[in-house]
Amino acid sequence: MRPNLKNKTVVITGAANGLGKALANEFYRQGSHLALIDVDLNGLERAKSELETNEQKITIHHADVSIEKDIATTRLEVLNNHKRIDILVNNAAISISQNFEQMELVDYKKLFDINFWGTIHCTKYFLPDLRNQDNSWIVNVISDFALMGFPGKTAYSSSKSGVLGFTNALKTELADTNIKVCLVIPPPLNTGLVKNNKHIDDKKRESEARFLEKNGLPLDQTAKRIVKQIRRGKYRIIIGTMMFWIDLLSRLFPTRLHRLIGKNKKRFDFT
Repeated sequence: MRPNLKNKTVVITGAANGLGKALANEFYRQGSHLALIDVDLNGLERAKSELETNEQKITIHHADVSIEKDIATTRLEVLNNHKRIDILVNNAAISISQNFEQMELVDYKKLFDINFWGTIHCTKYFLPDLRNQDNSWIVNVISDFALMGFPGKTAYSSSKSGVLGFTNALKTELADTNIKVCLVIPPPLNTGLVKNNKHIDDKKRESEARFLEKNGLPLDQTAKRIVKQIRRGKYRIIIGTMMFWIDLLSRLFPTRLHRLIGKNKKRFDFT
């Protein structure tokens, strides 16, 4: 029997827009209470106003996941309002599409602080509260770029690969506990992440944005499928046919996959 998500308290980072907002909508539809975290306060307020029609509680928390003190304070705010935490969704991320040689290391570090350290901070601070529940979940969102090398994605790929390794190890450490660990590999999504973050030039930014608009799966459908697999307790949640094949090829034929990408990088070049 699948766990009922009604009256569960779900903490979601990066919840003001994109996949985080779509997941908030789906969890709310399932009857969950929400604690939404983001640096975009206006976006959080909009997300809350669009949802607040049922009896579930929604709280918004203006915080930067890359700052440990922010997360320590936010945890106390969440507990003060909700009294319990059942599900943590580490979704917050930024993207940079630049070749490594052209990148400023300060930008590389900023991306890592959000994408990788944000996941670490939230997991570290919310983990004790998740242990207090009979059934709880840690859900870490990565990317297909964690599975394969791709031109212009050194920073983003390495940050998401770090989360992949962290999640794999955490899964084994928590294997005999009440906490389920889920690793989400979403499909291409038109979330605005590319448009709102650094790119080498506007022309190639628009090229990548057009690709996502054309090939991205709808956010609401993606969120629905992710939450369904979370309820099932599935560890690797791979959404979409494209992600299935990328995951398979990256594990069975990594050398061939990267040779193919390298030889055709101009075709794939968003930088």
